[in-house]
Amino acid sequence: MLSKFIFLGAPGVGKGTFANRLAPRLGIPTVSTGEIIRAEIKAGSALGKQVEEFSSSGRLVPDEIVSRMVRERLANKDTEKGWILDGYPRTVQQARDLDAVQDVDRVVNITLPENVLVTKLLGRRVCGDCGKNYNVAEIKEGDLDMPPLLPKPSDCEKCIGKPKLTIRADDNLEVVTERMRIYNDQTSPLIDFYAKQGKLQTFLVKKGIADIPRLISELGLKL
Repeated sequence: MLSKFIFLGAPGVGKGTFANRLAPRLGIPTVSTGEIIRAEIKAGSALGKQVEEFSSSGRLVPDEIVSRMVRERLANKDTEKGWILDGYPRTVQQARDLDAVQDVDRVVNITLPENVLVTKLLGRRVCGDCGKNYNVAEIKEGDLDMPPLLPKPSDCEKCIGKPKLTIRADDNLEVVTERMRIYNDQTSPLIDFYAKQGKLQTFLVKKGIADIPRLISELGLKL
């Protein structure tokens, strides 16, 4: 069975949400570069300080540093049965770095129209206590039917479904527009890169989280 996945997609498409829902059912971890970077910064490691210096100045973390962090993460014992990569690779060079050390089974290109992505990104909210992600946007457009992702009492015993939702500082129209530009310039070339390897599979989101059974089916997974 397939066990090593890359989830590609523009900001806001929900690749992290899909990965975090699917990975436990496969018995493998989701490996998120964002989480790796935040953990390094929080730990105050030399690498974390180096990464924070780039981030605080608005510069992208160099490919070699990101690839090194992911390579070290994939060497952990919990990845022996496989993994889902979320947020990596972001560039063709990072993809080449990954190919040098790992064999990828399938690259899932998760897609949504850009105007819908912008609406979703501007609707993102974060729990001020635990950091869990939610979304207040309701999208109904053609075949698209995605209700808001709102807190439930079962999410957290502390807030019982009524957390203090906050807006991330980078979820504003100016930043979102720039993130989309960077994605189109730097990350979208990965679609062609993996298509030439015969590993690319496109998945069109229609209902958000409710699409997970269809994703499992289209990937041919037996769960």
